[in-house]
Amino acid sequence: MQTNTFDVLIIGAGLSGIGAAAHLQKRCPAKTYAILEARGAIGGTWDLFRYPGVRSDSDMFTLGYRFKPWTDQKAIADGPSILSYVRQTADEYAITPHIRFNHKLVSANWDSSTALWALECLVDGQPQRFTCRFLWMCAGYYKYDAGYRPPFPNEQSFTGQILHPQFWPESLDFTGKRIVVIGSGATAVTLVPALAEKAAHVTMLQRSPSFMFSAPAEDALANTTRKVLPAKLAYAVTRWRKILFQQISYKTIRKYPAAAKRRLIELIRAQLPEGFDVKKHFTPRYNPWDQRVCLTPDGDLFNAIKAGKAGVVTDDIDRFTPQG
Repeated sequence: MQTNTFDVLIIGAGLSGIGAAAHLQKRCPAKTYAILEARGAIGGTWDLFRYPGVRSDSDMFTLGYRFKPWTDQKAIADGPSILSYVRQTADEYAITPHIRFNHKLVSANWDSSTALWALECLVDGQPQRFTCRFLWMCAGYYKYDAGYRPPFPNEQSFTGQILHPQFWPESLDFTGKRIVVIGSGATAVTLVPALAEKAAHVTMLQRSPSFMFSAPAEDALANTTRKVLPAKLAYAVTRWRKILFQQISYKTIRKYPAAAKRRLIELIRAQLPEGFDVKKHFTPRYNPWDQRVCLTPDGDLFNAIKAGKAGVVTDDIDRFTPQG
């Protein structure tokens, strides 16, 4: 079996893997490298997920690359825009020729006798071996071929469709449908308002509430800064402003959790219809940032609830029935 040897092997051609390659080329131009990508496309998360409304859940000035300005008007960007940004970066920095597509990593073992990593991959079902001096894991945390799928009692009796957002059918028409989204994490908070645009009604079913906050999809100050400063300088200024704000707000919230919790709940209550049970549906049992805080750009989730297009149920699933 032929062995391919490199100074560096990067696992994954997503947002992180392409960024890693760009930094490696700049700082260590003499080093040889390759990116091993299990799938047949660049983009990772942003190529895999195609469900309605898929977007970033943090601003692209901090999620994006330091060396390549994010120039779109929206700071909270949709999935296709992020995918285009990653692919443009790979082409612009001549990274694409270094990617080995359909190379699925099976094992990686350190060999002390040679001071090398020994990697076994499957390429079109055939084993292939690689060695490297430095192994850089940029593979994310999703199991791409099978997302987590809990079993539910009697679900086989349900006569409708049961979908996993990781494998969303491109041809699915949900116009006029009544839909239940199980969960209230970042994916659910994205899906519910997007589905509500065409569905008859969408219910977000959660075992317990999550913390949520609203922020504008567009950063007006960032867009103004871009108009008066050179592109790279404007990007750097906005990026550091965002980083500092996130650090300060996170540390303040963790230092004063009770006050932060009250304020977050107040902001949510102000965006929901009068009489809505905020305590039951939007008041978590834990403190902010004990678990992640979900972003609702422009309050889209709360707008869908106010419009009567979406609702929230906080309870456990007892069982499925033929109708729901």
